[in-house]
Amino acid sequence: MNMLSKYWPARIRGQLVLGIVLVHFALMSLFVVDLVRRQLRFLQQESKEHGLSLANELAVNSNAYVIGNDFDGLERMTLSYKNYTNLEYAMILSPDLVVLAHSNAGLQGERAVDSVSGRLRQEARSQILLQNDHILDVAAPVLQDGHLIGWARVGINQDYIYANGMSIIRKGLLYILLAMVSGLIVALYIGKRLSAGLTRLVAAAESIRSGDRSRRAELSGSYELVRLGTAFNEMLDVLISNERNLATVLENMPVGAYILQDERFVFVNSVFEQITGYDRITILEKLRPELLIHEEDLPMAQRRYEQRLSGAARSDQYALRIIRSDGSVIFVEANVTRITYNQRPATIGTITDITHRLQEENRINKAVIDAQEKERMQIGMELHDNVQQILAGSLLRLDYAKGCLPDSASTLEALQHVKGYVNEGIHELRRLSHQLAPAMRTPERLPEKINELAGSMNKGGRLQIDVESDAFLNEEEEELELAIYRIVQEQLTNVVKHAEATRVTIVLREMNDGLLLSIRDDGKGFDPAERAPGIGLENMRRRAVAMGGELKILSAPGKGCELILRTPR
Repeated sequence: MNMLSKYWPARIRGQLVLGIVLVHFALMSLFVVDLVRRQLRFLQQESKEHGLSLANELAVNSNAYVIGNDFDGLERMTLSYKNYTNLEYAMILSPDLVVLAHSNAGLQGERAVDSVSGRLRQEARSQILLQNDHILDVAAPVLQDGHLIGWARVGINQDYIYANGMSIIRKGLLYILLAMVSGLIVALYIGKRLSAGLTRLVAAAESIRSGDRSRRAELSGSYELVRLGTAFNEMLDVLISNERNLATVLENMPVGAYILQDERFVFVNSVFEQITGYDRITILEKLRPELLIHEEDLPMAQRRYEQRLSGAARSDQYALRIIRSDGSVIFVEANVTRITYNQRPATIGTITDITHRLQEENRINKAVIDAQEKERMQIGMELHDNVQQILAGSLLRLDYAKGCLPDSASTLEALQHVKGYVNEGIHELRRLSHQLAPAMRTPERLPEKINELAGSMNKGGRLQIDVESDAFLNEEEEELELAIYRIVQEQLTNVVKHAEATRVTIVLREMNDGLLLSIRDDGKGFDPAERAPGIGLENMRRRAVAMGGELKILSAPGKGCELILRTPR
């Protein structure tokens, strides 16, 4: 302490200069340390997720080879993973840890007896066997009908994470130096002009920042300092008034309002209490946000919260489910904005109960779908019962005219062509009428109708369409059958028009809690995050919601596309 006092400047100007330089150094150092820590944590988590994804992908791709004991194919497939970035090795192990295939071909047939392999637990789930500064070893089970038939393991080099951290540190040191130099220049200029008056003003500002709203700046010193102190006091008065007005506005808002800071509620209004069912004391002292949000919506809410906290998004709007104090679940619409509250980052938001609105939207969606189906049914029946009969009558008349005309080869040939066109029109009308009105009662079950639809949409035969089904709907489930048929029809249309695929697999399975529909193609795929949803996709989602189901689209460029529908019976 004596040494510090010895070298500490005696003049206020020197203290101001040294203080500003040290503050810049401390803040920038903390910023760089925090940035490096966050970046390393992010890269480690990203590497873990990448390793798990790669191991699971390897397990899925190797399944057919392991089942068929195709070791040559298994080795070729494993060697193809050598091009992945930072991949050290990839291997397929039997349940007793014999190497069936390895990116290092010389290890095939060996038994994995190392200590890392000994950590592999005989549980049919993905496992992280090793994660340190140099390597990440991940294993994923290869399954057949739920039984373990092998392991897929990948090792990912972690050295790039350390290199990335060192790069940030080097840049951070440069920023610290620039901040100190700029702070020194500014401090020299300001210190020369403000000295004692500015010190008193800074002291007042520090006191106010800590929460003392009664403190005011002293109006003494130079003319500029007096004006600055006056403006400072007036600004403080406005701030206090705005804080009071904000509290009044939030308290009297017709929606639930809250302020969230450091992952805890620091303010809620009475409407927020009514929506959640908790009293204000319980919310502020005991209730954490993750206990209020439904577990299925919690990852989404946390991700959006972190994005706002990091500055990626200042405001956001989304819907989610919350669990009230009585255990009931309701849907709310949240509008949130990142703010600074008491000199620290915080989130201010509102929630509105939209449960009844969503129920009404579902009812309207179902009514729209029913109206569309009635219109399709009417058009299909008109085509089938009216236009098709007219063409059939025309065909009979053509046969009659053909018999009445003299035996002229050219005339008969022309009539034969017209007859062929009419026949083609009848077949096309029959196909269109069946597509528009497939729910007309017929002895065929849903799988047969899907097969017939696939055949009519694949007339050129350029697609291989496989239909697998073990689900049989009852006659009273005609509405569900029609909805599934329409979704298959819409997705097949998308595949034919856009996917450039060669094979489509349609799977309809009976599940314990309902039905599972999967439509997968090997086309060019797309990025769902970059492509805006079209009318067809919205129609499919509307039908899924009307059935109480859930629709997902899984796709990536060059990876094809898979539509997954889960719906209760």
